[in-house]
Amino acid sequence: KVAVIGGGNAAIDAARTASRLGARDVTVIYRRSRAEMPASADEIEQALTEGVGIEFLAAPIKIAKHDGHLDMQCVRMKLGAPDASGRPRPVPVAGSEFNVLADSVIVAVGEAPDAPARFGLKRNGNNTIWVNPETLATSKEGVFAGGDVASGPSSIIEAIAAGRKAAASIDKYLGGKGVIDEVLAPPEGEVKPLDAEKLPEEKRVAPAVAVPLAKRLFGFDLPECVYTADEAMKEAKRCLHCDANWLYDVNVDKCKGCYNCKFVCPVVGCINIKPIDKK
Repeated sequence: KVAVIGGGNAAIDAARTASRLGARDVTVIYRRSRAEMPASADEIEQALTEGVGIEFLAAPIKIAKHDGHLDMQCVRMKLGAPDASGRPRPVPVAGSEFNVLADSVIVAVGEAPDAPARFGLKRNGNNTIWVNPETLATSKEGVFAGGDVASGPSSIIEAIAAGRKAAASIDKYLGGKGVIDEVLAPPEGEVKPLDAEKLPEEKRVAPAVAVPLAKRLFGFDLPECVYTADEAMKEAKRCLHCDANWLYDVNVDKCKGCYNCKFVCPVVGCINIKPIDKK
């Protein structure tokens, strides 16, 4: 019996992996409701389909050994006012303690930088590594840093961009010109803005599931198929209304706070992330 603490993709991955490695009973303990769960919706749904249980609005208080098992005391939570992430803050419910017995407990909550202390690198207030934003050079000569260890939790594409910026800076540091660009595809011609109002709404193409549930828990083959050529082209043609020159209000009560919409929108100030009047 395995208990997983957390609500992100790492927690869901850990739970699904535990099932594939032979655990008969896997439960995820998450302190908010499903609506606030940061894990991808399709990952959550696949985990539930595979028999993973999720205990919402619960948080561990302490873990103790008991007769060769782990006795985890938890408390029920209720949602309060939004915290710094914009999500409702989980608040313990007095007198709601309950116990969960498990053979293993996997902690999959958050992440923290792990840079060797002997490097003597200057840190930010949140313990990330301080870097020059233009070059990604750290406080120690010849050492560069980028990605989550410098910016805090962010997107994969931002980590890739930081890697490219650091590579150019390192090349210059070693005497090069810092040019690392490759021409991987011919340049595009002029793209005219789309009239978003005249485009039909197209639903996202969902990849088919290749591995049936009966076999899925006995291996690590990817359950989903990749897009066919036709499906990929259809998905690429869907309009995300990126060229709309008006203001979009984001309802933070339903927003997960990933800000991907703001990152991909080329129109500065088009996305307005603030609470809106539900009326």
